[in-house]
Amino acid sequence: MLNPIAFKVPMQNNMSVRVEECKDKHDYDLVHFHEECQLTCIIMGKGSLLAGTGTYEFLPGEVYLFGSNMPHGFISHDREDEVESEIRPSKISVFFKRDAFDSMFVQNPETAEIKTLLDNASLGYRLTGQNSVDVLSKIQNLVDLDGFDRVLGLLQILDAISKSKVGHYLSDEREIGKGFVDKDILRINEIFAYTESHFQEKISLSDVAGHFKMTPPTFSRFFKSRTQKTYIQFLIEMRISKACEFIKKGTYNTTESCFNSGFTNISSFHRHFKNIVGMTPTEYKLRVSSNYN
Repeated sequence: MLNPIAFKVPMQNNMSVRVEECKDKHDYDLVHFHEECQLTCIIMGKGSLLAGTGTYEFLPGEVYLFGSNMPHGFISHDREDEVESEIRPSKISVFFKRDAFDSMFVQNPETAEIKTLLDNASLGYRLTGQNSVDVLSKIQNLVDLDGFDRVLGLLQILDAISKSKVGHYLSDEREIGKGFVDKDILRINEIFAYTESHFQEKISLSDVAGHFKMTPPTFSRFFKSRTQKTYIQFLIEMRISKACEFIKKGTYNTTESCFNSGFTNISSFHRHFKNIVGMTPTEYKLRVSSNYN
């Protein structure tokens, strides 16, 4: 496998688990690697998976686990009848930082099987058929969870996989991914840090591109190739994440959270909040308040 691209998962500083649901026919199909572990379930569609040094066919109902920095890429195979009926491959991917759980592994012997699973995840792991049904359902449920509930849900999924004993590893080459480096990922880290420091300010694409000495088109192509998102999408997600944090902690009310997270328009804030979180800011406030009562 030649020249996998370094990828930056858009994790916010206040999260250790990110869940993404993909239904886009133009899904990211470049072979890439990232520091986060990745758990992916195939809901619909089929195609080829390039993982490590091998090529495999993926089908609906399968679940895959990739360790940190393991090169991989899903390439969908649309048949003509699927294209005509607007059927597209769909999957849910869960990204998580392995080191966020290391202290728990040391202190809790009950997690030994999960630790072993993640220690070997650089080989790639696959669950298929009836063996994956329960795990796939649990992954789908993660979409509607957040905060500690999402972390707990992920641990339950990893525990179920580690105890199943029916999946299999994709490779036996344990050095996969350890030698890959990409200096451009350092620039992406700098862009993330810049955005984290300035999210409350007015930030235009021209401003951030100029700060990193690029033209807006060059910056846009660079950022999209490394994150699968436009910069503006990333900025909006960060601001909504900050607003959720403000609301959850009770730092500001919903209106104050809008302006203190960098939005200048209430209706725009409400629209983006509902698209990303799945509920209005008021509904979110009521939900998190009930969880603490």
